[in-house]
Amino acid sequence: DEKTAQLREELAREGRTRVEAEAALSRYVDVDIPKLYESLREEAHSRQAMEGRILKRATDEIRRLEDDVATEKQAREDAEEGLLRMMEDAVARMRDEIAQERADRESTEETLLRLLEETCNKLKAASQII
Repeated sequence: DEKTAQLREELAREGRTRVEAEAALSRYVDVDIPKLYESLREEAHSRQAMEGRILKRATDEIRRLEDDVATEKQAREDAEEGLLRMMEDAVARMRDEIAQERADRESTEETLLRLLEETCNKLKAASQII
């Protein structure tokens, strides 16, 4: 009887251990694994959201830099156009001044030539009188 009682006690303990192990396994399969999947899904979602924020920030920065480059390019082109206009104006003024000086010189030369011819004619006329 004592051995039978011990065997029954041992079988009951093993049964309880097996039931506890099955309950732990069932809890693991029913609760812990789904929680792990949920955590994994949340982490993947967080990672994707973070990658999206990083990509957006990088894209915004690239756009800002492109805008800055375009602004600088436009400013450079405007400055070049301004300098070109100033140089064209300076060249036009120089041409006008040169043309005016040429006209003045030619007028002076004509006046001197006319005076010289008049003087020559007067000297010729005076020499014929003598």
